[in-house]
Amino acid sequence: MQIVRVVPWPVYFVLLLFFGCWSNGALAGGLQISPVSLDIAATTRSGEVWLRNAGTDIVHAQVRVYRWSQKDGEDVLTPDNGMIASPPMVQIAPGQQQLVRLVRIGPMAAAAVGERTYRLVIDELPIKKPNSKIGLDFVFRYSIPVFIAGTAPPRLQLDWSVQEVGKKVWLRVANTGNSHAQLANLAFTAPNGRSTVVYQGLAGYALAGKYRRVELSAPASLFAGGGTFNSLINGIKTATKVQPISKTP
Repeated sequence: MQIVRVVPWPVYFVLLLFFGCWSNGALAGGLQISPVSLDIAATTRSGEVWLRNAGTDIVHAQVRVYRWSQKDGEDVLTPDNGMIASPPMVQIAPGQQQLVRLVRIGPMAAAAVGERTYRLVIDELPIKKPNSKIGLDFVFRYSIPVFIAGTAPPRLQLDWSVQEVGKKVWLRVANTGNSHAQLANLAFTAPNGRSTVVYQGLAGYALAGKYRRVELSAPASLFAGGGTFNSLINGIKTATKVQPISKTP
């Protein structure tokens, strides 16, 4: 799992977690979630996620579903009435678990040709304990990717390029296919054969018909002669050639 943003609230922080398919479950604080990525068939009405409290205190959480898209290479979550989570509020005692169903709303005949993407967002709610000191409680937000398959066979078509914008170096992965691409463990091999790890771990997703921008931890000079990216795409080792870096003021 990857912490991508910390948002200050009046009395506590929210840690926004985006999970990849690294294991069958994820743990932060006392809450375990399984699975950490959900695939729903085009002809299936609902999916299931289990929440388990592995801590010693009762967990209170709000559960919501958002439509997941991308704009300018960044993830965007928006309210949507195409899917709901049931129940929307949970209370889980230590050692217990709770089933959350994700239910599609509307006629099944409205299935899209391409993949549709959502995020299941689970917000732990702060519980003020008796005699606790005034300060910051740390509460986690979990964001689970949900993929609804389209009626057409899944197809990936990715276009990779490296861009220098100002003083930053970005990898741009455009997906003109009809299903998502999970990007992870990016290493770049220059024409001289030298390989450099430029992004370790989950680098995000390039959604169908969108593109993902990833800031790289390497100087622009590394990509001056083009080369090859070795990466994991949906968990599969992949080698992709790229042209020399382009520069934008």
